[in-house]
Amino acid sequence: MGSTIVAMVIMEVLLRGIGIPAKLKSGWGWEDSAGRKLSKYEDLTTNQFGYRGQSIHYDADDYVVLLVGDSQVEAYAGRPEHMPEQFLQKSLTSQLHHPVKVFSLASSGWGQDQQLLAIQEYFRVYRADLVLLWATPGNDFWENAFPDRSATSQAGPLKPTFWLTDGELYGPFFLSGSYLHNSALAQLFETVMANLQKETLEQRILRRWLQEMPSFHKTHKPENDYVCEGLTVINQVEFFNTIFDLNNEIGYTLRSGEDFLHSRSHFSPFMINPSRRDEYLVAITESLLWQVKMEVEKHHSKFLAFYPVREDFDKRGKQMVKCVTDSHGNIFRVSLDYTSLLKDVISSEDLVVFDLPGGNEIVVSPDDRHLNDLGNELSMEKLSLSLVERSLFD
Repeated sequence: MGSTIVAMVIMEVLLRGIGIPAKLKSGWGWEDSAGRKLSKYEDLTTNQFGYRGQSIHYDADDYVVLLVGDSQVEAYAGRPEHMPEQFLQKSLTSQLHHPVKVFSLASSGWGQDQQLLAIQEYFRVYRADLVLLWATPGNDFWENAFPDRSATSQAGPLKPTFWLTDGELYGPFFLSGSYLHNSALAQLFETVMANLQKETLEQRILRRWLQEMPSFHKTHKPENDYVCEGLTVINQVEFFNTIFDLNNEIGYTLRSGEDFLHSRSHFSPFMINPSRRDEYLVAITESLLWQVKMEVEKHHSKFLAFYPVREDFDKRGKQMVKCVTDSHGNIFRVSLDYTSLLKDVISSEDLVVFDLPGGNEIVVSPDDRHLNDLGNELSMEKLSLSLVERSLFD
């Protein structure tokens, strides 16, 4: 027995020494961001944590704001000097007549799980007077529930993930350097087993995770089929690309390749007849948001989430999209009411909602509906005014 243990220790040391298997990578910043691959700007303008944004430096009398989020905050399509942090810093400085510094903790595809971990890491070194979380209800709910980032049955990039049981959060799981207690032997065994089953290690991890989650849709047809009958059927991508050209007086069914049955979809939290797993997406997001708030307040900072209500997603999308269907013919009725669902998971005292008027002139392009420089400037000006109106700085 003793010789076996010694042999295993030696093998563990040898495997670590030669780097086999490669360490499981989980989570990402600007270096590995999907946004960086789309950005026209090669300049790696990153802060001390490797996220896109200005370097974190402030004076004792500066009012320090953290802007936390995903691709909206990362703003990969804009120049570094036109990121939301810069627009907000300028607007707040003008409003308050006081020096303000705004720093970004964000990357494309982040949910509240990676945002929470980034905030914890930030407060180990720095201070902040205010933390502002840019909520993205179209993404956040489904992103928070899985150990990878993909809206299909195929596993995407792994990320730190939390688990919700009886209202309690557990985790994070799958942190880089901690998978299977960082044992090279155990990771090698898992990699070999994945290869034997002709799947990636990421797919193996996802498959096991899904087995433990609440029940999902087996197949689905609305009880009232007539609601979806006769609607104009349109591809999901085409719908959002041409949303301002479509007739907003009629209803649409969006045809999508997303995995509705297993709740890996932008539409899953908005199902009119949700599965238990759909409901879990909402529950874990509410719990993570609460945990973010507790973490912020623990460090004597104020916390607010905010959401710009847009003409495309929030008004036209809500009005026009009645049903969604997948490639297997499963049909789901949906209600794309992003603001209402946010208000269900964030208390009114912690949520700022404001209208952001505008069409294609405030987005990168019709096929990339992230805000452009104009959209980011308008949204940060409106956010700044809303914060002042709340007497947040008194």
